[in-house]
Amino acid sequence: MVDLPVKRLIERVVDSPLKLQLLLLFCEHRRLQGTDAQIAQRIYRDIGSTHEALCELAEDGILAVLPMAGEPTYVYRPRPELLDPIVRLCQVYNEPIERDSLQRLVRDVAVFAPYRRTNTSFESDRLMMVV
Repeated sequence: MVDLPVKRLIERVVDSPLKLQLLLLFCEHRRLQGTDAQIAQRIYRDIGSTHEALCELAEDGILAVLPMAGEPTYVYRPRPELLDPIVRLCQVYNEPIERDSLQRLVRDVAVFAPYRRTNTSFESDRLMMVV
């Protein structure tokens, strides 16, 4: 069973298998820096989906973007409130039985992730019009 802070992290930030893979990569290699092309090559994924996932992880406070040599470079720099859930997620992932539950949850959340992002941006646009 996945505990509540990890579940919230997955629902709000790590809402796809690719983002989970990227988060685990950056957690394991905390000094890793790379462009979207470099990271895509490292994880054997296409640049387009990797770029999108990296941008979303940066927007959500897991990664920071550094302008290096004209290309955005991604580094692991989570917001303080995300540190404990990230550590717990890594611990859960290292337990084989719990890993299955975690991966199942990520796959379930991934189905609705595009709608969540669209709805969130729609809501923020609507709030800006009201203010």
